[in-house]
Amino acid sequence: MRLLLVVALLGAVFAEDEWKAVNVDRTIDATSQIVKISTLYSFENIGAGPQSKVSIALTKEEVAGLSHITAAIDGTKGKLKVAEKPVDRDLGVYEVDLRTPIAKGAKVTLRVNLRLTQVLEPLPAKIAQSENQFVVLHTSAYVPSRYETVTQKTTIRTTQGGKLLSATTVSPSKQETERVSYGPYANIPAFESKPIKVHYENNSPFVVATIVERYIEVSHWGNIAVEEYVELVHKGAELDGPFSRIDYQMDRRGRRQPAFQQFTTVLPAQAKDIYYRDEIGNISTSAVRIRADSVDVEIRPRFPLFGGWKTSYIIGYNLPSEEYLYTKGNQYALKTKLFDHIFSDIVVEKLRTKVLLPEHVKRVKVVTPYVVDRRPDELKPTYLDTTGRLVVVLEKNNVVSDHSQFFTVTYEFNHMDMLREPLLAAAFFFSLFFVMIVYSRFDFTISSDPAKEAEERSQLSLEKLSKSVDSKQAAYEALIDAAQHYKSTKDEAELQEAKKTFNETRNQENSNLTDKISALKTDVGIAAAEKAAELLKYDKAVCDSVENYIKAVEKSTTKTAGPEEQQFVNKVKDARIRADNVLASI
Repeated sequence: MRLLLVVALLGAVFAEDEWKAVNVDRTIDATSQIVKISTLYSFENIGAGPQSKVSIALTKEEVAGLSHITAAIDGTKGKLKVAEKPVDRDLGVYEVDLRTPIAKGAKVTLRVNLRLTQVLEPLPAKIAQSENQFVVLHTSAYVPSRYETVTQKTTIRTTQGGKLLSATTVSPSKQETERVSYGPYANIPAFESKPIKVHYENNSPFVVATIVERYIEVSHWGNIAVEEYVELVHKGAELDGPFSRIDYQMDRRGRRQPAFQQFTTVLPAQAKDIYYRDEIGNISTSAVRIRADSVDVEIRPRFPLFGGWKTSYIIGYNLPSEEYLYTKGNQYALKTKLFDHIFSDIVVEKLRTKVLLPEHVKRVKVVTPYVVDRRPDELKPTYLDTTGRLVVVLEKNNVVSDHSQFFTVTYEFNHMDMLREPLLAAAFFFSLFFVMIVYSRFDFTISSDPAKEAEERSQLSLEKLSKSVDSKQAAYEALIDAAQHYKSTKDEAELQEAKKTFNETRNQENSNLTDKISALKTDVGIAAAEKAAELLKYDKAVCDSVENYIKAVEKSTTKTAGPEEQQFVNKVKDARIRADNVLASI
């Protein structure tokens, strides 16, 4: 009983994959370094019941060079899910999910597109500068299949205007201009193969990007910075012999030479601040063309790339974040491309895309349109960072232009963290200026500086002398004010009291000046003391005329100052000027 159940289950499993290929039409485009295969399958369900999955077979050469595969029901836009399965009799197997089960006896038509890289073999492997490049394509005249095929045919397109040296003959086959046709073949059994070789001229430059490192730096202040580092190698027929710049410029083939002369990189329409440089510096042989839906950068390397030659460069630009960064509360989503359209028919051996997110992001998720390898996240410290920014690292090998699709990075970010960096900058500059102020105001030296101490003592002595001079000047001004007040009140006692106060103050300040001049002689020197001694004499003429000034005030019958009074006031001012000159000379 158990044996019967196992047999029934196995029969059900195999019954799920019972199809017949009614018609297969395959076109192989081998005009560039990428072999593009488009196959139209017409399958009929010959199983016991409805089926929703069908298998597509590839030769071992196709599996080795497979970069991209898509499948769709012919006439529709949606793509079907394709999953790789274990190898079956040296054939690679990919299972296509049809979504809707196909009834028994019904038919379905599928369009399967393949992109194969580095499957064309340059022959000869080395050529002179003036020679053309020839390559060999290895494939099968029969379309590989796990099912019996009723009828099929294959068309191989070669380079326009190029020579066809040889092609394996499998009757019926036909060699035409720019193409080789095989078939139609009828009733081909499953897993049947017929190897063929096509040797033809192909001057397309086989330039491969051995590595493309893309950096996407996200800023919540309105900008997304993008930079790509690209290493290019020409993996076509190697240049045999020396290179002649004159022969290169005079070559009538022009752009049909097997050399990589220039290319156009397509950037987003919002790209700005574009730069293009290499390890030497900026490369001026480039131009930017603004299109309606893109920005084209026409790049011409410093030298043409022949077989075996290589170069590297960096291209970068800025994008407005409102076009690619979406937000809802603390949730953010970045939607951009894994890499840009570097040039037509590009082959990238290793693509590494790094997304630098703001500091302190959480719950990071990545959604890609195809399978990529997510490497361990990194931390990159930048300016004003404390722990460093989170870097999401994505890698994929054997990439073509079809992989230039959008992917999404979602994460959480607290809005308050945007204020952290401005506050850190403000705190830094405040601390810096505070330290400078403290340093300039205080003396932190351990050992004494005799010259500095002498300068400080001299400055202190001058300040003391200046205070005594100010006190004497204030005494003169108080006497003048009292005299003016006397004219209004005629109070003789008040005037005499003011005169007495003036004499006492002047004598006291002269005594103080004498003491300070003596101290100055000790602290600074004899020369400075001799100059300061003049401060005892600068107002002697003014003091001698005080009595005459008082008498003139007492005799005055007007409130305005008379000639003698004005003369006394002028003497007081002149004396002050002489005192300031003496202090300045010290």
